[in-house]
Amino acid sequence: MVRVELRNVLKEWGDFRLEIDGLIVEDGEFLTLLGPSGCGKTTTLRIIAGFERPDRGEILFDGRPVNDLPPYERNIGIVFQDYALFPHMTVFKNVAFGLEMKGLPRGEIEKKVRWALEIVGLTGLENRYPEQLSGGQQQRVALARALVVEPKVLLLDEPLSNLDAKIRERLRGEIKRIQRTLGITMIYVTHDQEEAMAISDRIAVMNFGKVEQVGEPLELYYSPRTEFVARFLGLSNILKLEAENGRACLGELCFDVGRDGTVRVFFRPESVYITPGNTAEMVDYELLPGRIRIKLEIDGKSLIAERFLNELPFSVEEMPERVGVVVRDFSIL
Repeated sequence: MVRVELRNVLKEWGDFRLEIDGLIVEDGEFLTLLGPSGCGKTTTLRIIAGFERPDRGEILFDGRPVNDLPPYERNIGIVFQDYALFPHMTVFKNVAFGLEMKGLPRGEIEKKVRWALEIVGLTGLENRYPEQLSGGQQQRVALARALVVEPKVLLLDEPLSNLDAKIRERLRGEIKRIQRTLGITMIYVTHDQEEAMAISDRIAVMNFGKVEQVGEPLELYYSPRTEFVARFLGLSNILKLEAENGRACLGELCFDVGRDGTVRVFFRPESVYITPGNTAEMVDYELLPGRIRIKLEIDGKSLIAERFLNELPFSVEEMPERVGVVVRDFSIL
């Protein structure tokens, strides 16, 4: 496998500017590039693959610059959003295509193809054509085709976005299982926060052509460094407060922030605990599977709490107009 590094990379076109410096994907790591549409995720992946050439900077594989190498010499595998299967070829022929281009002996090709199909769970479908497969099966064929050439780096560009929710959830687990089994370095592009949280060793959150923060999923979720990361990774509460003597308060709700002046206090809805009391006004609520999302207001500022139903000190049928609020696990942005 291989360690990938982007060093001082710049790519400009039109009004857009992509700048990435010091982004490292460790050998055998599953890193996800996460961000909204148009933030530069796919362009970054294409630069790593060699389909785009940066205006400046270096792409290094195990410390060796590969800027001048074409894609076929970088020993990468790539899976696209639209599968890109050959409709006139069987599953076997689609997976074998890259090996045949390399001129491998027939016996070795058959052995490798059957191994790849077993890895992705498609044994027995070798003679079917793409039109005879479901969307999920077609994506597995695309994954097998990328794996069969034994790449040092596997790149996946929104590979599950065309699938329905249940198939997407099942396949993302399969992709993570395959990555762990093979120990391959994998770089995955998605705009789906839940998907990124579920499968990644680390996530690089991108916005307007830059990496805002890189870290493990729970680190990004509970300790974001910027407001964008906080808001992009799920629901968030961000309160702009004035602190005195190291303490910032919103009504009866206070935070020990360790400094004075204007602060932005961040916490997730699940860090808000509801108790009997008079701290906040109950504005509205939404019932979700097994839990409740409650909109609260304190001195004109809104915040959201999310709890399991059995954690509430009252029943949903007897919701009070005002409640007590305790916040745990907050941070300062």
